[in-house]
Amino acid sequence: MRVEIFDVGHGQCAVIKSPNGRRLMVDCGARLRDGRYWSPSLHFGGQRIDVLALLNLDEDHICNFGFMLTGTKIGHILSNPTVGVDELRSIKKDGMGPGAQAFASWMTHPFKAAPMPVPDFGPVRIWWYYNRFVRGMVNETNNLSLVLFVEYAGFKLVFSGDMEKTGWHYMLRSPAFRASLFGTNIFVASHHGRRNGQCAELFEWFRPEIIIISDDDKQYDSQETGDWYAQRCMGAVVVADPTQRRYVMTTRRDGSMQIDVKPDGSWTLRPIQVADWPVTPPQRSQPTSGIGLLSQFGLGYDSASSGFGLGLGKRFLQPRTGES
Repeated sequence: MRVEIFDVGHGQCAVIKSPNGRRLMVDCGARLRDGRYWSPSLHFGGQRIDVLALLNLDEDHICNFGFMLTGTKIGHILSNPTVGVDELRSIKKDGMGPGAQAFASWMTHPFKAAPMPVPDFGPVRIWWYYNRFVRGMVNETNNLSLVLFVEYAGFKLVFSGDMEKTGWHYMLRSPAFRASLFGTNIFVASHHGRRNGQCAELFEWFRPEIIIISDDDKQYDSQETGDWYAQRCMGAVVVADPTQRRYVMTTRRDGSMQIDVKPDGSWTLRPIQVADWPVTPPQRSQPTSGIGLLSQFGLGYDSASSGFGLGLGKRFLQPRTGES
């Protein structure tokens, strides 16, 4: 089994490829930084994604959703089933970004009424938990995140969306959820490692080897959580420097990462270089909310969610090669 965790700044996108070739994508965030762009719809353009799991319905997790629908072949879309169009609109009463708008539009499509069964991932077991939407109580996107478990040959990886402490407390009421935590090797920290995703009680039930944080450059004190998480895991060796034991890895420091798991359950973790694209239109305007540059380039920014949507014409896409 191979797992790729992509550097999308303050967001999330990862892909699990099972030994039988099936692909599960976890969220579809994108990155626009320093004049360069990466998105899952470009990276996997024209390819099949058997399941797209949307752990959180904020823009940093789903900003590329509309382009994924048109640019890739998606077999199944997974999200919290208690959040429908009406619930999403009540959550996003201050406005939706392009990703949320595309998701709301998709939910009204007949395909939503009769979704296909989740594909067979062979020896890879995938399951998830979620809190139910309750008006006035559990009614905001973070605590409605899916918590997704991936297990293969005794190796277990957990993605936790943007779950916050209150949501974790609801989750921990479930004996099945608590039991699922046992034996976790890698835990992807909730809410990009931010302080409001910390829950000490959660780590009474498991002690992972390493914790991964998907986040952008440090801007706030709430991001200073590396030491807190390091105290709650055992540490693991990373291929890039096998002489050093790592407890926390972050996309802001380590970039994109790859986990390879063998049939005997042994696994390796290493940083990787992933091709991206420069944003190089002939003319560049000062970025403002909802701008358009020529007919081949469009950028939209949602100030409420700090999310963006970007469209690029092919003549502006010059991939930077690298290891993938």
